[in-house]
Amino acid sequence: MKDLLYRIVTDDVHGPLAGILKFFLRVLSFIYLALVTAVAWLYRSGILKQHQLGRPVVSVGNITVGGTGKTPLVVKIAQIYKENKIKPVILTRGYMGRGIAGDPAQSAQSDEAAMMREILGDVPVISGADRIKNARNFLKYNQADVFILDDGFQQWRLARDLDIVAIDTTNPFGNGCLLPRGILREPLAALRRANLLILTKVDLGREQAELIRKRLAAIGCTQQLIETVHRPVRLMDLKTGMSRELKSIAGQRVCAVCSLGAPAAFAATLTQLGAKIQKAFNFADHYVYNTRDIRDILEHCRRNHVGIVVTTQKDAVKLGVSRDELQQSKDVQFFSLKIELAVRDGTGENAFLKRILDFS
Repeated sequence: MKDLLYRIVTDDVHGPLAGILKFFLRVLSFIYLALVTAVAWLYRSGILKQHQLGRPVVSVGNITVGGTGKTPLVVKIAQIYKENKIKPVILTRGYMGRGIAGDPAQSAQSDEAAMMREILGDVPVISGADRIKNARNFLKYNQADVFILDDGFQQWRLARDLDIVAIDTTNPFGNGCLLPRGILREPLAALRRANLLILTKVDLGREQAELIRKRLAAIGCTQQLIETVHRPVRLMDLKTGMSRELKSIAGQRVCAVCSLGAPAAFAATLTQLGAKIQKAFNFADHYVYNTRDIRDILEHCRRNHVGIVVTTQKDAVKLGVSRDELQQSKDVQFFSLKIELAVRDGTGENAFLKRILDFS
């Protein structure tokens, strides 16, 4: 049902019934706009107070729901601080669910938080809905030079020193409508309050980049605009934990498995690497896999003589919990694709670094 609703919202489903539903969703969008506008006014006018943490706060957010490539951006910023001897702490709301195979005793943590912990090692990643409380509790016993607020553009309660917004070049603003009729969390004019705008996946949406620039200029955005790409780095074997070269999937028939807000971008990246996608298993964003899902994927691979499954780093965290199930699949390899965010040119890289480091 959730997937069907998303397809209706993104105008992938048509017909009389979908048209009626879209009408009611548009009415709800006006109500949503009134609420968003009221909340913003209450904070801007000072009626509702913003909380201070006593440390610099960098927010990395977006103006749409779905995948914009925000997590690799958070990771890159944290790595920049580490390289410059600055101690970052990441605050993420997290996404809680049941463990794989439906085991309620299984650890149910944010897939993105788990991925960031795995990549960043000693950088604290704190998950929880009340990020202000979590940050203050952390500071009671620990040191932090800067907090990175994951998905924080609409987090009005917490004062920020730097607001960064990621815009997915392959699908920047959806159909231009607010939730629930579209994928916009706020009107586009809200982008004017961001300090830095990051275009992500520019290599996959080159033709859109210039159109996005013009649209941002039309709504009065004058901030620095940085173009970035999601660069594939290597493959990881989920069974052995060993690193594999990207050319391992070039020319090979593979099945793609992901639970992303923008699955098409993942498929496009695999195609750029030379993989031939026999089938893409696209699950809902933040989906928690169960044993049946894995068995269905394996059965499909065997039936269609596909020997490789490729998934994302985020999904690998959840699939890796079922390592025993994967180990039994001797005839099917499971790889995760490691992605890094890279700024497209040296000038943009210098501007990005300067903006990230200047205030801290």
